[in-house]
Amino acid sequence: MEVKRIRCQMLLCWAVVGLWSCAQISAPTGGPKDETPPQVLLFEPANGQVNSRPDQLSMEFDEYVVVRNVQKQLIISPPIASTPAWRVRGKVVEWTLDPSEFEEDRTYIFSFGTSIVDLHESNPATDLKWAFSTGSILDTLKVQGRVTDQMTGQGKKGLRILLFQEPVEWDSIWAGQRPDAVGESNSEGTFAIPYLADRSFVGFALEDVNSNYVWDPGEYIALDSTPFRPGMLELAWLGAETEKAGLRPTIGSCRADTTGMIRTLASASKAETEAEDWEVIGSDKERIHWEREGDSVFIWMNVKPEMDWQETRLVWSGLDFSDTARIRLNNRVAGLENWNATIQPRGAGRSRAERVWRFQRGLHVVDSTKFRLLADSVECPIEFIRASSAAKTTRELHVGILEEDGVDYHLEVFPGGLRNRAGGELRDTLVYEWKTHPAEYYGELVVKLTDLPGVGWLRLDDERVWVSSDSAVRFERLEPKNVTLGFEWDMNGDSIWQSVEPEALQSAEPYFFPKSQPKVRSNWIIEWDWEFQSEMKVEGEESEK
Repeated sequence: MEVKRIRCQMLLCWAVVGLWSCAQISAPTGGPKDETPPQVLLFEPANGQVNSRPDQLSMEFDEYVVVRNVQKQLIISPPIASTPAWRVRGKVVEWTLDPSEFEEDRTYIFSFGTSIVDLHESNPATDLKWAFSTGSILDTLKVQGRVTDQMTGQGKKGLRILLFQEPVEWDSIWAGQRPDAVGESNSEGTFAIPYLADRSFVGFALEDVNSNYVWDPGEYIALDSTPFRPGMLELAWLGAETEKAGLRPTIGSCRADTTGMIRTLASASKAETEAEDWEVIGSDKERIHWEREGDSVFIWMNVKPEMDWQETRLVWSGLDFSDTARIRLNNRVAGLENWNATIQPRGAGRSRAERVWRFQRGLHVVDSTKFRLLADSVECPIEFIRASSAAKTTRELHVGILEEDGVDYHLEVFPGGLRNRAGGELRDTLVYEWKTHPAEYYGELVVKLTDLPGVGWLRLDDERVWVSSDSAVRFERLEPKNVTLGFEWDMNGDSIWQSVEPEALQSAEPYFFPKSQPKVRSNWIIEWDWEFQSEMKVEGEESEK
């Protein structure tokens, strides 16, 4: 009996488990994947209401939905102080609003982006907008446009479009004035902002990284300060990256040796270095000499035994900055006997009229007769030899050589030819060898331009050539390699190709690339047709020299 009772209990347990399993709810399996986005069936209050200050919005969909990433996806135009709270009840999304945040006689539009998706496949509801007016009139005009990147010409996705009604001051915009209307660019770079008043606007497109509705240095921006009205032709804006706000230039490490050479670390932008100057306070009043190499600056000063290094300071100044640092003395002077050039000609290269060697320390030419140049083992003249002069010190040795193609060169500097600033003389012979490419190593490229949009610069890598009309431009003595063509369109005719500068209200000017790029070959003339049409057709033809 006991065995039967246990078996009956086990059968009962399995029956309960089976019933419980049958009662579980799960998504059906099989069949095609659902790719249909959820559709809104009802807005409450209805879309387009006037004289309204709603405290809640209810949205009913045709399937179960969830809400995601509201902070980034929901755009309210014009913006309000806070993001509305929300909750999902099956197929209904409810938003809690604060009526006090809405201004008098304004049209508000809520753009939900891709924040609402279906439950199982995460298909987002598309182009979902809801609008109402706190006044008696609902604005119904629309502005549309496209943002393309200055360099690639491709549409720029995910930019926040900010519009401001005139009259408005740009200083106020940059200071953080809230926009009157907001939109967003899609994957093609296009945007459309409806429910606008019949007013004049200005605006820009912004990669609003910190979502503060303000351009911050370093953020991508497309700017056109020209006013427009809704319903005009489609806007076309060019965008570009902007420079991040740099830190105030400061002197880093700063060390001097007993010979008077100071090496300091001083990072700065190109604009900051163009107007910089250096001064040593505590040394003689004679003007010092300095030279910059990247982020490092080398300075030469006269050193006297009675100098008080505790009181000696280095001063770096520019147009809008100044910094001072104490000079730390290093009594060990390294490299006085080191005559290895850190930069020098090596291997095969292009023939030049001047060669440069850079050493670790400042140097002087003592005796130019101690230099000998051989070309294919035959002694040849040296046009000039330059290093330090009485007024300055440099670490570079410049030698004038009228080089020819396809020649092996050999330069010898004999003992006594050079002396460093500390008085160390060259005691061993320096030997440098290099060669130049033969003439047939180079190729040519002829670029035929048709249907130019306007005047500008044809670029071949770093070389720029001004062109004002359809023409053929020849580039000679090119090294064999893949090259990059481009065209900088001087759209406003000011002879400056410009990128975007928001605070100067400077718009970007277009840059064009061909759909494919030429390849230069040794001893070939490459003829390349570039037609500036909507698709920028490119054809290349080749012929042997």
